Amino acid sequence: MRSVGKTDIGLVRKVNEDSFLCEKLKGIDDSYLYIVADGMGGHNAGEVASSMAVQEVASYINDNIETLKLGEKEIQDLIRNAIVYANEKVYKTSIIKSNCLGMGTTLSMVLVKENSMYIGHVGDSRIYLIRENEITRLTEDHSLVAELIKTGTIKPEEANNHPQKNVITKALGTEYTLEPDVSRCDMQHGDFILICTDGLSNVVYEEYMADTVVSTSDLNEVCELLVNKAKEKGGFDNITAVVVQMCKGGDYIGR
Repeated sequence: MRSVGKTDIGLVRKVNEDSFLCEKLKGIDDSYLYIVADGMGGHNAGEVASSMAVQEVASYINDNIETLKLGEKEIQDLIRNAIVYANEKVYKTSIIKSNCLGMGTTLSMVLVKENSMYIGHVGDSRIYLIRENEITRLTEDHSLVAELIKTGTIKPEEANNHPQKNVITKALGTEYTLEPDVSRCDMQHGDFILICTDGLSNVVYEEYMADTVVSTSDLNEVCELLVNKAKEKGGFDNITAVVVQMCKGGDYIGR
């Protein structure tokens, strides 16, 4: 497995409230964890929420890593429990600390074990599978515009210009209880995973993402190109991209 992550403040925001993680899980062969989170809240609280969520999910999974020796259901339960655990931590912190009141975050994560990827998702960050230049979105946005598209109120092409495009309907840390989306997908040799915040997906076409990932051999350069393209389109939000390639020949985790 090879992976690289990059985050950028963009051209407008004063604080980068995105967080990400790429790591090989300890003690279990061929198992890796990738997380992206996009925080929200005033007084830098979004930065606190996203960083805390990433750390708590990773900590929970590593502390319960023996579960990974079990089957698909147990791994999906582990992911669900990790996100619920992180949600409680972030929510309680938002109540205790006045400067964190109302904070929350998206969280999209992939746990790769052998030839399977397990997905956990809350909010409107996205996870894509890129296979032979075909890009498939594996997550559903928890957002107002996604609901409006589903009901036929607006067309998909109207979403990025909708005045409430940044309103999300589900987030980690905003309520005490949370039910994340959890799923599983097969992986093949040569597949790419792209996890990104809406600072990328709102302004860069999926076709460009796929072409860039497939045609560029250096994953560091892939992330640079994706982030720079988002900045060319205005860089209105923080931008984060994690790119993973399933391949043989050892592990590489870049930053």
